[in-house]
Amino acid sequence: MRYNNRLFPHPVLGIEDDVIGEFSAELTFKSDKENISLTPTFRLNEPALQDLIDKEKAFFLIQVYCSGTMYRQVFKTKSSLPAPFKIPSFKLRGDVEVHFFICSLTDIDGFYSKNFNSEYQDTKFEIQKSDLLAYGGKAKFTANKSPEELKSVSSLIRIKNSQKSNHPMWNEYDGEKIEIMLCDEDYENYQLVLRNKVFHNLLHSSIVLPALIDALYYIDLPESKDLVKRRWYKVLMEYKSNSKVHDCFKIAQNILDQPNERNFGTLIKLMEETNVDI
Repeated sequence: MRYNNRLFPHPVLGIEDDVIGEFSAELTFKSDKENISLTPTFRLNEPALQDLIDKEKAFFLIQVYCSGTMYRQVFKTKSSLPAPFKIPSFKLRGDVEVHFFICSLTDIDGFYSKNFNSEYQDTKFEIQKSDLLAYGGKAKFTANKSPEELKSVSSLIRIKNSQKSNHPMWNEYDGEKIEIMLCDEDYENYQLVLRNKVFHNLLHSSIVLPALIDALYYIDLPESKDLVKRRWYKVLMEYKSNSKVHDCFKIAQNILDQPNERNFGTLIKLMEETNVDI
């Protein structure tokens, strides 16, 4: 949504040159299985607006809009460093836009700032409750439902038959999903194993884990830059950018929620069922 093309009955900081000053914001986000947490940091350099916030006559506001789920919500705060705003993970998917504002909390009589454009001279303005007073631009990020979505394989990864015989698996990156290409023989065996849910965890480690590691390395290569609009690319880049570790091997394991732990559980269960000594 564009705000510079709109007309307002009073000066708005951040719209053309109505007001001399600065209002901007930075956004960080974290996601887990339950929530996506948004943490804005507001920067305001305009004394009249800061005075309104200090007197609780105005507030910072962020508007969150997700085109993938049609989710729209606003969050208000008086703090320039607020606590994270939490959104249930299932409500966001794909591209998310976040706009930053300052809005009035009450009606304000005779609003004036010495930083108004000189064209306004000494005009004072009547501000109504919830009027827009400043626009700080927008931020974007890509949201997926949760790490569980990756474990299902179908969200970002598709396993396909290459229709060729006897070759190692490889990744194809041109589509909206990463395609793991298996040779005829491996794909046939994969279909047989897939029928038994007991072995699904083992498939994640033997097929999906190495494919994710390769993809995480690939998005840093120059030849991947033509694919930045692909959903798998954006999701993996967000994971990589927000990860506390920088090793692709560890990041891939975190995305799949430590698959080795589940693998060992599966193997021990099979050993117990088949009376193999542990």
